[in-house]
Amino acid sequence: MSTDLDEQLAAMLKEHAGGDIDPAPIVEHARRRGRRLGLRRRGLIAGGAAAACAVLAAVVMTIPAGRAPDRATMPGTALALPDAPGQPGAIARPEAVGADPGVVHFTTDSLVGGAESATWSAGRGAESVEFQGPTGQARFVLARSVATLDALQQTLSSAGRPQPPTDVRVDGRPGVAWFDPSGDAKLWFVRWQPVDGLWAQLDIYATTRDEATAAASRVRFDGAHRCVVPFRLQLLPPGGRLLECSVKLGRSERGSFAEGSLVLGDEAGRWLTVRAQHVPGYDARAADLVAGPYRARRQGSDVLEMFVKPCVVEAFLKGWGNGYTESDGLTVLSGYQPARDLDHPNTW
Repeated sequence: MSTDLDEQLAAMLKEHAGGDIDPAPIVEHARRRGRRLGLRRRGLIAGGAAAACAVLAAVVMTIPAGRAPDRATMPGTALALPDAPGQPGAIARPEAVGADPGVVHFTTDSLVGGAESATWSAGRGAESVEFQGPTGQARFVLARSVATLDALQQTLSSAGRPQPPTDVRVDGRPGVAWFDPSGDAKLWFVRWQPVDGLWAQLDIYATTRDEATAAASRVRFDGAHRCVVPFRLQLLPPGGRLLECSVKLGRSERGSFAEGSLVLGDEAGRWLTVRAQHVPGYDARAADLVAGPYRARRQGSDVLEMFVKPCVVEAFLKGWGNGYTESDGLTVLSGYQPARDLDHPNTW
């Protein structure tokens, strides 16, 4: 392969004198990611003041042996979020990817088949979706740099023994693929450039490389969707703006919305995360702090919690945030405005 992809990969792989390409660095990098199994990067999100995150979801994949569904599959449309009228796809405007936390610049309609849940995120240089269901699990990420992809934690389980990469083509574009053993199936990583200036990666359980690359080719880059959560943040700290958005939809007796997050921050590098989780029947605890019309309580020294029926709402000042004070967190929570209908994202 003789494109920017080749140059980027060669730069990553050249480690020793003599100029020969050694696959050890990329394998070691993947191995380090593999050790973080079970950790899920929660794409925490942000849109405009009316914030938001979305796209269609549900996946057709090979399932590792021994994994059984908890519930019947649901139609892909049950995980759908609103279209973004007038917004271009990634091919038309690659520089927009990850820059607007309110828009996802790709679609996975043909990849989606029957997932139980899908988590979408956009902002801070990347956009992603992770599917999970009876047929397996996969994650797709689109970013403007290889470094952004490399910085992401691995979220799918594997043996932590990644094999050397080989050249592939995805929908006619050059890329690389490597795998990590995972039971009877393999966890495949397919990385390619759908257009100059963008990097894509699909992590998926599959039995063969061809199966994995065929799945990757079903991602489309000529459409866009809104990233939406069922709440707005009406009050931000001085200089604050929305940076990232994340929303999880799934099949449940309590509705399709599971949780959503917005990340806000400023030019000084401070950031704060507000997360809402759908928890009907939650027994609200005594709260001694005032956040506008709400009552809030401390969870340790760096998390504020309040209950706005039917959601538990949290403000993370550290860990998932950094630099804002408790007073800032209470100000943000005081401007929390929930949507009336949790089950219809087109109304958020």
